[in-house]
Amino acid sequence: MTVYYSTIDKIRQDPKAPISNLDAVAVSTQLSAQEKFLSNQRSDGLHQVGDTKVIETKVQLVSLDNSDPSAGRVPSVTIDVCWDVSGADLLDADGKSVVPADRADRGWTRLTVANYSWDTDPEGGWRVAGGKDVEKSPCTA
Repeated sequence: MTVYYSTIDKIRQDPKAPISNLDAVAVSTQLSAQEKFLSNQRSDGLHQVGDTKVIETKVQLVSLDNSDPSAGRVPSVTIDVCWDVSGADLLDADGKSVVPADRADRGWTRLTVANYSWDTDPEGGWRVAGGKDVEKSPCTA
């Protein structure tokens, strides 16, 4: 999970970093959503300073069903990730923060990590395929 978040951080921090770097950590709807999100931020002249920290992870579900990859039935793991963005900021082209003052510094996201390359790459083919924020008490460091 740390590689996923650090890849997104690097793309948000460096306007010259290729958005295609996401291909190494994301797939499916998560890849499309992040590509659009990052492209829009760049178009708006925004960039990030600081890093997202992964504080805690909790595996919720594991499925090694690879019965129909063409229909998306592939091995997957659902993981709740508690992240901390207290050390990260989003700045506009003038260097001013655009982060709302009431932004939560910590939260949980439920990510589905899937391996669409299970037959050829069972260890290295894992990518984040989907995600959604979940309502949980913030984690502690």
